[in-house]
Amino acid sequence: MKLQEELEIFVQAPIQLVWDHLVDFESWPRWSTYLKEVRKEPAGYRFVARGMPPVDLIWVAQGTKREEPHYLEFASVPGAQHDLNVAGWVRLEETPNGTQLDLHFDATVDFASPLLNRIADVYATLFGEPSKLLKVTMEEFKREVERAASAQMAQASQAS
Repeated sequence: MKLQEELEIFVQAPIQLVWDHLVDFESWPRWSTYLKEVRKEPAGYRFVARGMPPVDLIWVAQGTKREEPHYLEFASVPGAQHDLNVAGWVRLEETPNGTQLDLHFDATVDFASPLLNRIADVYATLFGEPSKLLKVTMEEFKREVERAASAQMAQASQAS
């Protein structure tokens, strides 16, 4: 199963706040429906997402190009144990009313078992679009960052 997704979302928050939340991967499971765990490893970050029951999707990714706070390119760590090989980029652009986030994401399911690879294809065909996990996670990301931006604004107005 191959997944290719292009998403564009607008986040009503300053670019630096969006960037800070974007690269704080270990906090993502706190607010994400699908991400169960994100852990820093020597070569990158290990992501565990709820996949097709009872199998989770696991990948280890690293940043391959980083231009804070505007651009992050990422890819699977070569040689790491994966169920999902990923590559892509995130671009942030500040606008007068917040931050535009553009995401390009490519992934290929790569279970150790050919049978699990075939089951993943059938499951995705029967039970919904494979990109749902990504779309829901990015909408949750937007809500989390906008919640943080509102809290920051409330604190600033109380301090004045």
